[in-house]
Amino acid sequence: MPEWKKGPLGWAVRVQGGYPFSSTAFVDKGVPVVRMSNMKNGRLDLSQAKCLDKTALEKFKSFVLQPGDLLLGMSGSIENFAEVHADDLPALLNQRVGRLQVKDDALVCREYLKFVVTSKRFRDQVLTMAAGVAQLNISSKQLESIPICYPPLPEQQKIAAILASVDAVIEKTDAIIAQVQVVKKGLTQQLFTQGIGHTAFVQTKMGTIPEGWSLVRLKEIAKVKGGKRVPKGSSLTDTVTPYPYIRVSDFGEHTVRMEQLKYATEEIYSKIKRYTISRRDIYLSIAGIYLGVAGRVPDALDGALLTENAAKITPTSDQVDLDYLMFALGSEFCQRQIAVLKGVTGVPKLGLKRVETMLVPLPPLEEQQKIVAGIKSVLSKRSIEEARLQQLRAVKKALMQMLLTGSVRVQPDEAAGESRPASVPSRV
Repeated sequence: MPEWKKGPLGWAVRVQGGYPFSSTAFVDKGVPVVRMSNMKNGRLDLSQAKCLDKTALEKFKSFVLQPGDLLLGMSGSIENFAEVHADDLPALLNQRVGRLQVKDDALVCREYLKFVVTSKRFRDQVLTMAAGVAQLNISSKQLESIPICYPPLPEQQKIAAILASVDAVIEKTDAIIAQVQVVKKGLTQQLFTQGIGHTAFVQTKMGTIPEGWSLVRLKEIAKVKGGKRVPKGSSLTDTVTPYPYIRVSDFGEHTVRMEQLKYATEEIYSKIKRYTISRRDIYLSIAGIYLGVAGRVPDALDGALLTENAAKITPTSDQVDLDYLMFALGSEFCQRQIAVLKGVTGVPKLGLKRVETMLVPLPPLEEQQKIVAGIKSVLSKRSIEEARLQQLRAVKKALMQMLLTGSVRVQPDEAAGESRPASVPSRV
């Protein structure tokens, strides 16, 4: 097979920086100006873009973007990348955003180039080369000097086709996850206002609920207790101890994320050991930007210490399903109350007494369990797709490492796109 060449990006690509448009020229509606903040997850998000009058298209012709343009961040978030699509246009290129313009299409194809500049190898070189203290900056010339591999064009096209096939599956999986999330939101809203199989409803001050349900204060069915802050002058540690300390930042959706968990020392534990949470409790965040997040701790954290910014809710009635109450607290029915109870000034905060006064729709226990089963069914579907997405991303990362470095060569005489890499997992 023909040998690969290795040389600077600038052999085949010119990096064009954008124009320093004056903010005084921005208007409410017009032609979007693409800035660093508009590049998200490989696409442009122009929903909050600054705009210029349409006359700027003629005045700044050399900065008008085209379909297929590849954009890189050159200041601050220098790892930003976006590919321009037809529905993004018309749009203009702002300063500190670089456009990759292929000047020798006999040396590199755009589809291959996209994967090269988004590879870990290329991005690591960008980070190494960038300079700055307050924020990182990199110039067009520096980007053009970064060495890349130049396989023969047919091989580039085959590599791009293989990686694009994985991207297509990733995109479909992302779309499925997004749709499942929409279904979950709609189902939860329906279950907590209409229940299962009801035809008769009663009016309450919180809206209609099914006949046979009751509307109760949280304090009527559960005990509410606060967590405890770390004593003044003491600090948590990353070193694992027998005393995990759960912060609001550790709260995930219905559970606790353990990746960044902090731990208390023996001395801290001795002072706040009464403020723990068990697997039979529910947590509810009561302060800060994550106000109103409800969930349960996993078995591994049974008995962990709990932050003062969360409430521990313990059901006191055997007619309350623990998971039902958790989902109810996270439902729109209860979240609307939290939005009112938190107040409108200062840091969002919810006092324990106010938490106790929250109204919860309470069906018979059997129906509670059916509602929980319905919600968990949707969550299970999403978990399967999220695991698949993680697997696909790992496959792509491995393929990029092998294919873009030449450690594994592909046969360019095979029609691009006919075959699918054996390592791409089929749909469950």
